Amino acid sequence: NAMMQTENNDNRIYLHYTGWTATTPVTDGIIHLYINGKLSETITAEDDYYPVKSIFRTGDKVKIEASSENGKYKAKAETRISAPLQIINVDTTYISLRDYNSWVGGKPVYDNYLRLNIQLKQPDIEAENTYYRLEIKQIFYSHKWHDGRDTLSIDTTYNYNYIYDTALTDGKPGHAIDEGFELIQKWNNYFGLFKSCYFKNREYNMTIDLKEDINYIHIDSQKAERYISIRFYSISESEHRYLYAMSSALDFDTENFIYAVPLIPNNIKGGIGIFSIANQVKYKLKEENCQDRY
Repeated sequence: NAMMQTENNDNRIYLHYTGWTATTPVTDGIIHLYINGKLSETITAEDDYYPVKSIFRTGDKVKIEASSENGKYKAKAETRISAPLQIINVDTTYISLRDYNSWVGGKPVYDNYLRLNIQLKQPDIEAENTYYRLEIKQIFYSHKWHDGRDTLSIDTTYNYNYIYDTALTDGKPGHAIDEGFELIQKWNNYFGLFKSCYFKNREYNMTIDLKEDINYIHIDSQKAERYISIRFYSISESEHRYLYAMSSALDFDTENFIYAVPLIPNNIKGGIGIFSIANQVKYKLKEENCQDRY
């Protein structure tokens, strides 16, 4: 397996022998990596992985050829690097949303959220049917006095609410009501996947809600800050299909005979696994004086 990124200086490829119940790392393998038909590097194992030093750019066609035990076992795969999305603008506002799974005294519970309206544009050089992945990282810094000392608490979360966004719900925006038994297993978008088919004239406005979580912003804090990192990854169709299936597998109920068994896609010739290189764009926000909201 290798799910790499263009701006990552620690890209790795993993080779394993597969068995009936477990896998074994390949430590004597050799990997030839080609970019646009030219050999870029020859890679040998470092511990249980194969470090990649090549620099990847938009439009590159990358191919790997792996072998082990003097050529007894061989596998290969290739991918193309898509152009990154463009983040045109990010607007923020504070809103209150109902928690459809919580009631207190017979009344619904409402939580505070920071809503992000993200304006995206698809590059003209890309085909209209392309695939993307969203990742949001929040880091909370909370200062408070404890035993006469200034104490700093740092908490990190990757959680966000996407249920009101059309692309991230794959065309089915709604709310978080648990409607009970379903003939078709509900799909949760654990990896922030979406497709460009929801763009209009190559543009799209995405709606994300970040909960103002009191578990991270302590109620007795003198000062609290939140740093938000937004990353959009342009990915291949193979990576999209792979992560889509993995999302289904995470929720698969082995005791429910109605639900279909998730099938994990593969784009390796001569083996099984996934080979992909994502191209990213990022945007950062800082929210100050978070403690004033409690």
